[in-house]
Amino acid sequence: MEEIPEVVKPTTITCENCQAISPTDLKFCPKCSFPLSGTDQEKSFFRGRISSRKALLRDTEKKIKSAKTAILVLAGLVFLQGMILGFVADDFAGMIVNLVISLLYIILAQWATHNPFGAILTASIVYVTLIIVNAFVDPSTIFGGIIVKVIIIGVFIKGIRSAQEAQIVMKDLEKLNAGSY
Repeated sequence: MEEIPEVVKPTTITCENCQAISPTDLKFCPKCSFPLSGTDQEKSFFRGRISSRKALLRDTEKKIKSAKTAILVLAGLVFLQGMILGFVADDFAGMIVNLVISLLYIILAQWATHNPFGAILTASIVYVTLIIVNAFVDPSTIFGGIIVKVIIIGVFIKGIRSAQEAQIVMKDLEKLNAGSY
C-alpha cells in the first residue's frame, strides 16, 4: 500500500508590498501593514492608498518647485537692481548689499532641493524683512510693486504648506514601505 504524502502548509508568507517574510498566521505585514491574508478588495485599497499618496506628493512637489522658482526670480531681480544701483546710480554700497542678498537667495534656492520647508520659510522671512526695512527707510516703497509682492508672498505660503505636507506624505509612504517615490 502506497503512503500518501502529507501536505505541509508553509509557515511563512512573503509580503507582496515590501517583500518581508512573516508568519502565515498574521493578517497584516508587521513591516508595512499590507493585508497579507486580506481580500483582493483590501489589497487593492492598500495599493490605492499608496498611489494616492504618491500623486499628492507629486502635487506638493510642483508647488515647492514654484516657490523655488520664485526664490530664483527674486535673486535675479535683486541682482539686476544691484547692477543698476552700482553702474547707473553710482551707489556701490547698495550694489554690494544687493549682490549679497542675491547670493543668499541663490543659496536658499539650492537648499530648497534638500530641505524645502526650511529654505522656503527662510526665503520668505528674508523677503518680508527686506520689505519692512525698505518701508522704514522709504515709506513709499511699501506700495511700489505691491501686486508682485503679494504674488511672491502667496507663492511662498503655498510652498511652505506644500513642503510641510510633503514631509507628512513621505513619512506615510515610508511607513507603507512603498518603494521608490
